[in-house]
Amino acid sequence: MVPPGTDDSPLQILPDLLVAAIVLTAAAGGLQQTLDLPAGVLPLALAAYAALALLVWRLVGNRVLTPADRVTMGRGLLVMLLVGLLPAAGSGPNVAMLPFALGMTAFVLDGIDGWVARRLGCQTPAGARFDMELDAVLLLVLTLWLLRLDLAGAWVLAIGGWRYAFILAGYWRPALRRPLPPSQRRRVICGVQTGALVVLLAPDFPAAWVPPSAAVLLILLSYSFIVDGVMLWRTADH
Repeated sequence: MVPPGTDDSPLQILPDLLVAAIVLTAAAGGLQQTLDLPAGVLPLALAAYAALALLVWRLVGNRVLTPADRVTMGRGLLVMLLVGLLPAAGSGPNVAMLPFALGMTAFVLDGIDGWVARRLGCQTPAGARFDMELDAVLLLVLTLWLLRLDLAGAWVLAIGGWRYAFILAGYWRPALRRPLPPSQRRRVICGVQTGALVVLLAPDFPAAWVPPSAAVLLILLSYSFIVDGVMLWRTADH
């Protein structure tokens, strides 16, 4: 699939992608050296970033990123850093604060990119899709951290996997791939999921409260996806 906006000029998006790669390399490499983290931190972060860069290129095409896109990209670097740090989970008190700090920063930035887009009038469908895809990845990464820290069982990955299961179901039932109308319920539940998962990773959060709290989040998210699925299913039958 050729990305939108492709023309005969050099890739205008390339400087944005290179700067982001340099920033991520410096951050992951610096943490790896300073905190004496496992050698896989930097390669894993860069591998995750390669997938992110490919997604951005396919969504945006050969144009420069908008200011809002750059804020979203900054949030993406935090998420990719969280991915890279997964091998270091549980390796000491120096690492304990990182998933919470990085996750909370990414959560806060999620509101800033939308504000920038509205303020500067640079909203684009590609930017909205980029933001949505990153939200889904962040949920999955946060649940991976809960699993890696033994704060919850493998079932917690269902929180991060719900959207991807919904996408796969769309190949069996094409109606599930139809666009959904805007929903305040969906926006609120998504925001609650991310913010709450970040809080569950806080070093001082009682470990005994994590599984029941995550279970409530899973029930809430499941309800939202089931409502959307039933709506799309019924609409297709009429």
